[in-house]
Amino acid sequence: MFMKNYLVFLIVIASLLLSKDKADLKFNNDENYEDYIELFESSFNKLKVNFVDSVNESEMIKAGIKGMLKNLDPYTKLLEDNSLESFDILRKGKYGGVGIQIGLRRDTLTVLAPMEDSPAYSEGIIAGDKIMRVDSTFTKGLNVSDASSLIKGEVGSSVILGIYRPSTKEEIDFELTRSNIVVKHVPYWGVDKNNIGYIRITRFSRNASKDFKKGLEELQKQDISGLVIDLRGNSGGLLSNAINILDYLCERGELLLFSKGKTNRSNKEWKSRRKPILDIDTPIVVLVNKGSASASEIVSGALQDLDRAVILGQNTFGKGLVQHMYDLNDTITLKITTSKYYLPSGRLIQKQDYLDNGFLTDGLDKRDSLFTTKGGRLVKGGNGIAPDIHTTRNILSPYVQELWRQGVFLSFAAYYVPFNKQLKLPIKIDSKIMSDFKLFLKDYDLDYQLKGEKEYLKFLEKMKKTPISINQYSKNIYSNKNGSIDLIDEDMMSSYFQQIKKVQFSLEENQRWIKNGLEREISKVLGGEKDRIRASLNEDMEYKKAVELILNLKEYYTILDF
Repeated sequence: MFMKNYLVFLIVIASLLLSKDKADLKFNNDENYEDYIELFESSFNKLKVNFVDSVNESEMIKAGIKGMLKNLDPYTKLLEDNSLESFDILRKGKYGGVGIQIGLRRDTLTVLAPMEDSPAYSEGIIAGDKIMRVDSTFTKGLNVSDASSLIKGEVGSSVILGIYRPSTKEEIDFELTRSNIVVKHVPYWGVDKNNIGYIRITRFSRNASKDFKKGLEELQKQDISGLVIDLRGNSGGLLSNAINILDYLCERGELLLFSKGKTNRSNKEWKSRRKPILDIDTPIVVLVNKGSASASEIVSGALQDLDRAVILGQNTFGKGLVQHMYDLNDTITLKITTSKYYLPSGRLIQKQDYLDNGFLTDGLDKRDSLFTTKGGRLVKGGNGIAPDIHTTRNILSPYVQELWRQGVFLSFAAYYVPFNKQLKLPIKIDSKIMSDFKLFLKDYDLDYQLKGEKEYLKFLEKMKKTPISINQYSKNIYSNKNGSIDLIDEDMMSSYFQQIKKVQFSLEENQRWIKNGLEREISKVLGGEKDRIRASLNEDMEYKKAVELILNLKEYYTILDF
């Protein structure tokens, strides 16, 4: 009976959430919530009996649960089979598959990169290959998630990928035996010419801290003079891995993090437990952006609070809530926010915009409250991690953005490399490659709008819909910088934008980013993801700023108030 009442209660809550005018319900807030359970059990029974169409009671209950959860916080969710897959990979650090990264390029499922030592890599699948079929299922119209689910499967089972290779214009069937694919979320570490180490962490999965430790030990053996940790775009993952990574960088006994919740299980603190791998005096710069969230914010925020690193980039996402998983049955799991993370200074990472929903009655932390680091620097809480050095990300032109969106760089690299065996790493983009790429572009219809073109077309469309007839002038109206009204020929403006588009390839700034795009994707085809990352750093202004900061220790320690 309790379970029945509980399920009905979930539907009750969903109905309340979806009500457009809750005041019309005229409920007494002083009433006991059990009264509402009884009230809505009666309503639910009447609905089953009297609603004009037959209803799926199970789906209604699931909808009720989802309705109840959606207004609590962004991370308390009901997870079903497909949703659980990514969490399972995160926890286990591996999955049954063939080892390929895939994406949509010109609406075609494309291999972005085969993973080293994977079945796909061993059998000769390369970046740029088009996946036309998975077993008997054609991939046209499939999204990446659906295609990925088809390719993954039990270890030891087989799957046939129908591959079209642009360089040979042939379609080949690859029969692959699925194996345990170990996910590498620390894809690259290395040392630059200045003897500064670099490590990129893309996700805090089960294997991330182990791989980070391996990379850090290798870098430490080379007696690096500084370290850049790249957490940009890292959306988080397992807390245990974030704590382990902090252990390798901080002095033993330092408070790294604590959490607060309703239960004893939710109230915990974490301290560093071992001697750090990296010399404690080695300067560290951590790169972050708005895509850095959760575990990324714990690592960067703790290092900031302990004055162990300088944080560089843009404000992080702002996720400081702890979730636990509760299995409801074999296919459905409830993910519940059970506590909040607090950094060593006492500040909360979580941004507060989810709190104003009427469901939450307490536990509201002050926004932008000031706290102090170990050394006495002021830091803010309540809205992610604010970097010590704010930077502005490079904004690519619409033309270069479109080249990336359509995967043109990768398509060219996949086509070009097999016919140019003389290409070696590290690749340098010369005039011949640029000329060949320009010819390659003739097969592409690049659909993009220049700066100002979108605004002009919107205005033009708006003016055409005005009740004032302007067609009599055979011209269209637009506002100039002074706010006055001018007359301009529509055909002339269209011709103007087309002429500007014709010279985009030759513009100096675009040439710079085209060369970098080609360098990155040709490096990927020749050597894999590590070489792609290495090439990407050549035009990475934030990475270069981090290196400059480590080379200028006076500036570095001034920021830390040492």
